[in-house]
Amino acid sequence: MPLNSSQYTDLMDRYAQTQIENQLTLKDRKAEVYEKLPRIRKIDQEIAASSIQAIRERLDHGNDTTGSAKERNHKLIAEKKALLQANGYSEDYLQPIYTCPLCQDTGRVGTRYCSCFEQAAISLLYRQSNLEQVLQTENFEHFDLSYYPKDTDDSHPYSPYENMSNILSKAKEFVSSFDNAGGNLLFYGRTGLGKTFLSHCIAKALLDTHHTVLYQSSIHLFEDICSDAVMNKGRNPQSEETYRYLYSCDLLIIDDLGTEYTNSFVSSELYNILNTRMRDKKSTLISTNLDLQELTERYSDRITTRIIAEYKVFKFYGSNIRLAKRKKEIQK
Repeated sequence: MPLNSSQYTDLMDRYAQTQIENQLTLKDRKAEVYEKLPRIRKIDQEIAASSIQAIRERLDHGNDTTGSAKERNHKLIAEKKALLQANGYSEDYLQPIYTCPLCQDTGRVGTRYCSCFEQAAISLLYRQSNLEQVLQTENFEHFDLSYYPKDTDDSHPYSPYENMSNILSKAKEFVSSFDNAGGNLLFYGRTGLGKTFLSHCIAKALLDTHHTVLYQSSIHLFEDICSDAVMNKGRNPQSEETYRYLYSCDLLIIDDLGTEYTNSFVSSELYNILNTRMRDKKSTLISTNLDLQELTERYSDRITTRIIAEYKVFKFYGSNIRLAKRKKEIQK
């Protein structure tokens, strides 16, 4: 889902508001310190006057006194820091305040968007899709293994409970080792077995540790891609931002792969996304109701071969958790 003009304006308004709030905080700090320590006000005035005088000397008389001015100001700054520390303040208490020191609350570092802007944009997409609220309940703390039967059957070597316990453990391991190991995950199995729920758990855990995560249902992802290609005959600047997230976010989650309308264009776009992310060592999580044979039949061999070879594959089986939870709610 591309950032439209109102979404972009919303994000930039937040940056502007952050700048104003930090400037007001700094103003209050200066007023507090100047009243308590008048010498610091005098030091700031002397530093400003010294710098202005050096500029005037150079412009009016051609005299370069910046060296002596810098030396004088260096001593004044040292005195200022010592006074602040002696009176219980940090030495940088009166320095400009930035919520994000990297971009200094502008949203950009050079010609590129700052990582804080990317995360704010993704968080905005979460909020507007109501996924942020979902993550308050669909997270590791609320994952309930009791819904998975402990009885085995002839079809599987492990009970659904044992199987899900292993998958849950591997999911937590994926999160804890994410910065060092990364990797890709494929969750497959019938509907209602917890694939989306566990995807949300992983998303929440990584978002909480300041990683960029983009969640897209397969049907909406490819509807947007196809619509943009038809309507704009190529990608407009706003769409380019979303495409960049698809390729650059720390974790891309494609949920319900196989529900989208599939044609050669969709398959080509899917391959391009997955292949580029693997090349750039960016992690992807795919969930699907299709089994491995159905994946192979639906998509080209080059897609399914790459997925099976490069992804850790986990099969979900057991009873329909979604239905069991619904029945439990009705019985309350």
